[in-house]
Amino acid sequence: MAHKLSDTVIAARMVELRSLRSLHAHDRKQIQTLKADNKVLHAENQDLRQLVGTLQIQMAELQTMVFGRKQRPPTGTVVPVLPTPAKPPRTKASYRRPLPPANAITVVVPVAIPETCTCGGSFTITTHERYEEDIPLPELTTDYVAHLVTRYVIERGVCDSCGKVTSGRSLGGQLVSLGSNVHLLVAHLITVLGMSYGQVINLLLSLYGMYISKAELSAILTTKHQTWLPAYEQLKADIRAAPIVHADETPWPIQNNDHLGYAWILSDATTPKVCYALENSRGAKHAKSLIGDSFMGVRLSDDYGAYRSLPGSQQLCWVHLYRCIRDLRYNDNLPEEHLSYVNWWYEEFVTIYQQLKTCLAEVHEQNKRQAWAAKLWSQVRVLCQAHPEPVKLTKLKAQLLRAGKDKLFVCLLKDTPCDNNRAERDLRQLVLKRKRSFGSQTEKGTKVLATILSVCTTTWRLQPDSYFKALTQLG
Repeated sequence: MAHKLSDTVIAARMVELRSLRSLHAHDRKQIQTLKADNKVLHAENQDLRQLVGTLQIQMAELQTMVFGRKQRPPTGTVVPVLPTPAKPPRTKASYRRPLPPANAITVVVPVAIPETCTCGGSFTITTHERYEEDIPLPELTTDYVAHLVTRYVIERGVCDSCGKVTSGRSLGGQLVSLGSNVHLLVAHLITVLGMSYGQVINLLLSLYGMYISKAELSAILTTKHQTWLPAYEQLKADIRAAPIVHADETPWPIQNNDHLGYAWILSDATTPKVCYALENSRGAKHAKSLIGDSFMGVRLSDDYGAYRSLPGSQQLCWVHLYRCIRDLRYNDNLPEEHLSYVNWWYEEFVTIYQQLKTCLAEVHEQNKRQAWAAKLWSQVRVLCQAHPEPVKLTKLKAQLLRAGKDKLFVCLLKDTPCDNNRAERDLRQLVLKRKRSFGSQTEKGTKVLATILSVCTTTWRLQPDSYFKALTQLG
């Protein structure tokens, strides 16, 4: 016979049941809240993991910039590297100074031997030539004149009838001035050789016994800037008319502008001509001002936004793209789960780049080049498909897709270089000068330096044998 529960037990169990139901509803609600919080935290964790991976990669890049790259690459499979063009083996003659030309010989000194030997016998004589190159030094060269000083005795006359004043030479300015040769040498040392003011002052003092103050150096450069400004504008116009140009920029501190400033460059791909513009910022207006509004050719540059809207066709620099994936591939902090895919992506990209360079080395055939462009572009599109990867690689894929076939393979269709190495080499001269002189003092000084640097560098490359004579003809 079943045991009958008492009313007291039934009431207690009903209270317990109501409590359990209440707790169950409360727990369900709490569980739903925890699930929602967990979902949010999971998403935040994923973002933080991705951010940590990106920061680790950036930290490794900064360590490479500060401490240099390790001698051996990180462990992993062997990956292809871009082939280096083979150089012909050096001969013994390449380690020696070349023989001076006949017209460069200033003194011929015969060195004779006695007609007979001490024993009375005669000699069979052959002659051999040796050369010695030297420069005059003030303390060691006989009759050396460090610099010439010309004294002008100028007559000044006043007409007794009309009162007109006449003189054989202008009597204005300083009593002692510097000659045109000094002006040319100073311009050359500051620009082509990239010396600082202090280095120029010390060199002139040690070799010529001539002291020039910084104010005098500044005045010399300002004078040459005003004189050569038409030549600078003509040089800029000549480069703008070229079918292929290189463009790039690098920081150039301006002391009176909170050390902010940039050096812009425009180089003619087919000639040694180069034009510099030193401006107060990295704004796109400076790139537009340098290249002008009527440019119709191909401009090679990186993918900086200032270059995207300029006139003409743009060819992206493949070296910049290659360096981006190479640095990611050899980054010490690259997450292990991404290493395999990044390695594969790097190999595929290098293969495409090598194919591009191989095609550019062949004789230009338009139909063949178009077919190559279409083929390589299809490979790039396959390579840019979505995949779990570091943020840096995602950005590189987006950059390639944004550039498209037109900006990646203009080099094939219009027979231009596929890299911007020319501009980087031209900027190297200014980068070395920046290390010595720390930029310019004022914005006015940047305009002066840009003019003289452009004119001197271009003239030095075009006419190295008559360099100073060519500069003299400019005024």
